Amino acid sequence: MNKITIILVILSAHLLPAFAQRETGELNVLLDSVDITASRNAQSVRTMSDGSVRFNMDMLDKLPKIMGNADPISYSRMLPGVQTSGEYNGGLHINGSENSHNTISVLDVPLFNVNHLLGFFSTFIPTHYSSMSLYKTPQSAGAPNRLGGELLFVPDSETAGRVSGDITTGLISSQGTLKVPIGKKSLLTASLRDSYINLLYSSWLKVEGSSLNYNFYDCNLTWTYKPNDYNTILADAYKGQDKARISESGFGSLLGCRWGNDAEALHWIHDGLNGFRFKQTLFHSSYGNDVNGEFENMSLSLPSGIEDWGYKGALGWRNLSVGADAQYYRMKLQSPVITGTYNYTEMAIVHKTSSEYSAYADYNWNVLDNLHVKMGVRGSMFRHEDNIFKALDPSVNIVYFGEGEKWNVSLNLSQRHQYAFQTGLTGSGLPTEFWMPADADFRPQSMRGVTLSGMVNLAGGQYTLNSSVYYKKLYNQVEYYGSMIDFLTSEYDIYDHLICGDGFNYGLDLMLTKNTGSLTGWVGYSFGRALRRFDREGMAGLYPASHERVHELDMVAVYRTGRRWEPSLNLVMASGTPFTAPEYFYMLNRNIFVKYGEFNGERLRPYMRLDLSVNYDLKVKSSSSIKSHGLNFSLYNAFCRANDLGYRLKIYKNRFYFRHETFMKWALPSISYYCKF
Repeated sequence: MNKITIILVILSAHLLPAFAQRETGELNVLLDSVDITASRNAQSVRTMSDGSVRFNMDMLDKLPKIMGNADPISYSRMLPGVQTSGEYNGGLHINGSENSHNTISVLDVPLFNVNHLLGFFSTFIPTHYSSMSLYKTPQSAGAPNRLGGELLFVPDSETAGRVSGDITTGLISSQGTLKVPIGKKSLLTASLRDSYINLLYSSWLKVEGSSLNYNFYDCNLTWTYKPNDYNTILADAYKGQDKARISESGFGSLLGCRWGNDAEALHWIHDGLNGFRFKQTLFHSSYGNDVNGEFENMSLSLPSGIEDWGYKGALGWRNLSVGADAQYYRMKLQSPVITGTYNYTEMAIVHKTSSEYSAYADYNWNVLDNLHVKMGVRGSMFRHEDNIFKALDPSVNIVYFGEGEKWNVSLNLSQRHQYAFQTGLTGSGLPTEFWMPADADFRPQSMRGVTLSGMVNLAGGQYTLNSSVYYKKLYNQVEYYGSMIDFLTSEYDIYDHLICGDGFNYGLDLMLTKNTGSLTGWVGYSFGRALRRFDREGMAGLYPASHERVHELDMVAVYRTGRRWEPSLNLVMASGTPFTAPEYFYMLNRNIFVKYGEFNGERLRPYMRLDLSVNYDLKVKSSSSIKSHGLNFSLYNAFCRANDLGYRLKIYKNRFYFRHETFMKWALPSISYYCKF
């Protein structure tokens, strides 16, 4: 039996194919949004008039802390229209989009992989940021050249009179943030997180004889200088890394993987008199991963990465905003080097360089007191080798407010082009995926979409009901066709394993939020289809995208007792995602060959999970420098439900089996200590 195959399958248990409109305030200088939730409702999540959603990081701390951490990316997946990812799946899918269709950025600086522990934690330490905003669709011409939505993080830059911060220590990781005023006009904010998951949860990381040694860390540093009321200079830096090592006791084999992000940026933000404003940003962002394995006389190396240098500038006066972006990319394509099999490969590292330029304009037209129209156009150009692609993308956003702004209706029409895409094995945001530029073989991806949204406040603002329907037509969509076994059984060329076609996404999102009272939270339901039609022989008809979940129900609830105990819960129920099942296997010269069935013709079983959490506040003396501290107790997967990771090849007594692989058949308890000073 080819041992490298078994190790790869264990590593990839489920890897078989299976400037938007910015919020106002806090370093924001672009277009205004109207907040439809009363400010006295101290909610962690608030819906804006254009359908976007804002998380207040201070209030996020009141939500359930699973494994001692209230992760902002995880809670964005609890919103309708944002698909819940299963365990070991770090993808972000907004209104049926691919993971790479969405932008995750810090003040417009993109990050390319934001997941730790394969989706359980993100790279964002919540206390380092003041807010996170979710845009499900491009709200203006200032939105990036992506087909999906955007998660925008804003660092906390409010100057304080004294040193402050917080510390959280749990069984998996510890993190802390320190804010140090430097004079009256400057603030230095530093955050650090480190993990030690194997100390107590080593048995949780074992999969049928294979053990995983894993750790990660994050570092954030932000310096803010406000020379006067109209100008802010902000320097921001981030670095994080994951290290994983899998050992297979039966074969004495070792597989290692290291991946990480880093980003640096310098911002100058001006918000002057008479509605004049501008923002300029210089940045660098990179992501890289490297997989290496040794298996007796076999070896594997699988590097890839992306690096981005750029400038973004925006200028606004009253209702008009204009801007320009310029970015330079250097992408390292996945280039496997494998020895010890009959198809020995020694591929040279392939680097692709490209440049992207954009210019845009937006105009806010207040037609009536209660009717606002935003019109925009974005021109873009992408150059890669001898290929030059150009596009002109219009957008329109119309919002009508009811009497007293107790309800509103908005209509969004948008078109977008995307010139860089991510592919490889899963589409789930895992480190085995990599970025590629548009070229003569794979043209730029594009989208035309329409979204109709509505909001109404109920019972005097105690409840808010939000709804939206959307339709997106997609062109030049790419999916990976194959598995890790292909590295071992054929001369590998990435272009042989990519299929291209068109498709569409459509769906319905509903969300009921309880804003006041002892019990607060939200319930959301999503219905969505993500269908593709591929230009490939033998693949006639429509196929579901690999990430599609047709139905999903999410609930988040927090009960404030007015005493020390504060319980909360998360509940997720969702349809299973598609996968491609093999029809048969056979072995020839110690190598496995697989015949697959219909592409994404099968589905995993439905997903369901209940998480419980409770905070216990400890007493604080009036003379103490500590503002608050306490303990958090959490229980992940309280139903003890074994959810599917995917399907994998198993070999027992010289026979082949293809069966589902599950994750955690028991609940996972955790305890952590938190302190604010």
